[in-house]
Amino acid sequence: MQWTWATALLVTAFVSLGALLQSVTGLGAGLIVVPLLALVSVDLVPGPIIFASLALSTSMTIAGRAHIDFTSVRAVIVGLLIGTIAASVWISRLPFEALGIVFGVFILIAVAVSVRTPQFDLNRNRGLLAGAVSGFMGTSAGIGAPVLAIAFQHYAGERLRATLAFLYVISSVTMIVFLHLAGRFGYEEAISGMILMPGFLLGYFLSPSLVSIIDRGYARPAVLIVSVLSACLLVWRSASMLIARP
Repeated sequence: MQWTWATALLVTAFVSLGALLQSVTGLGAGLIVVPLLALVSVDLVPGPIIFASLALSTSMTIAGRAHIDFTSVRAVIVGLLIGTIAASVWISRLPFEALGIVFGVFILIAVAVSVRTPQFDLNRNRGLLAGAVSGFMGTSAGIGAPVLAIAFQHYAGERLRATLAFLYVISSVTMIVFLHLAGRFGYEEAISGMILMPGFLLGYFLSPSLVSIIDRGYARPAVLIVSVLSACLLVWRSASMLIARP
């Protein structure tokens, strides 16, 4: 895509908003940013946004490294690898517009099930499933966070953010590698990703004042509310793109 100062400032504002939300709740960057960036250019999804998000997830991982639950993420990582490989094989055959509707509806169903399930154990099978679905969604559309966030929603604020951030680093690197092998991530996507990075860092540095509020027991409601809103936005955006197609 062709970059201008106006475009760069606009996408930085979008990314900063999503990064601020993710820094506070543990998810939100891709959910909020992907539909907004798609309004600017579909070339920014998924490779550039995944690459740029590493700035945020790496910062959050380093800051919260003492709170990461390494014992619960092994099965999830295996699932992420499986889902990422599957998406990289099929990505050229999957239209972004259709994926947006499918993923948006899937997120809404996951939230509904979650609300009806006050507590559950993240066992090996559930971890594999959550990782696989997240890897597939993230690689194909740049939106893989909701599934992981719902899987870990019962964690306390610091533990939730740190564990999710660690998983985002692992999944983002894996997705970039397979997107490159599939011919969907190269020099131009890397440049676009670097232009998006300052927005992620800005949102991260603006977040501390809101973290203390979320950590008063509002982490889970925030995760579910953001997931619902973003899913609705994703469905609306994808449906609009399908209707507008000749």
